[in-house]
Amino acid sequence: MAVPTSALQGLTNKSIIELYSVELKPDIHYTKTAKTATYVQSDGSGGAGTIITITLSSHGFSAGLILSLDFTSGNGIDGVYTIQTVDTNTFTVTGTTSQFTRGAVSFNVNATIANPTVYLFHSGNNMKDSLDIVWQANTYSRMPVKAEGFKYSGKGKLPRPTLTLSNLLGTITSILQLTNQTTALSDLAGAKVTRRRALSKDLDEVNFPSNVNPYKSGSVDPSAELPREVYSIERKTVENRNIVQFELVSSFDLFGISAPKKLVTKADFAGVGTFVNF
Repeated sequence: MAVPTSALQGLTNKSIIELYSVELKPDIHYTKTAKTATYVQSDGSGGAGTIITITLSSHGFSAGLILSLDFTSGNGIDGVYTIQTVDTNTFTVTGTTSQFTRGAVSFNVNATIANPTVYLFHSGNNMKDSLDIVWQANTYSRMPVKAEGFKYSGKGKLPRPTLTLSNLLGTITSILQLTNQTTALSDLAGAKVTRRRALSKDLDEVNFPSNVNPYKSGSVDPSAELPREVYSIERKTVENRNIVQFELVSSFDLFGISAPKKLVTKADFAGVGTFVNF
């Protein structure tokens, strides 16, 4: 497995940056606390902007906490967000499109707030200081990651990709141990894995010297990305001191699920098993 590559993989303006998010399953991988709140997205002065201010009394959150937000009203865009600033009863995250909207938002947090519910990884580092890459205002931890098996031939069963992460520092084993405290031996099974891809020209400018993206055409578009691919972790296939590997399954892969889910009998519908001539 390759180590994190330097200088954003020796990019051109058409280079594709591949990033991964892993969202834990509530009450399987962590004990959830469900939250509902209100939000306003603006420029901070009542006009259209990307600052999303969420109001939740005595929330107890800290900057850097990653949340998966579900905007239940208004025009907020569902997704993964990182808390940027906090106050006693409010906190802010950054949107990818400029607009003015308001409404309600819901999300889950770990009952132990300091423990994450979302992990972000990228097999590379930024050009400014060789640290973690930032995209859509979310920080993706630099971690040797290898993903393969996404190709679909159009024939036979759907692909079951594998996701392999470095475990030299025991990082992934620590995550497994933490989540297995909620459900023994779950090993992240059922966690949502999203493969995200963006062009280098649309990376956040904070990744580059002087905060200027040299690959951009005009201005950076933080909302631009290739279609996302969403999978679930089916099982852990390898865990040792060097790597941890997972087998992924598409949401369309119905392996192991019978259809119909329920067999209808005469007790449900008297006409079952009979023929009627009209």
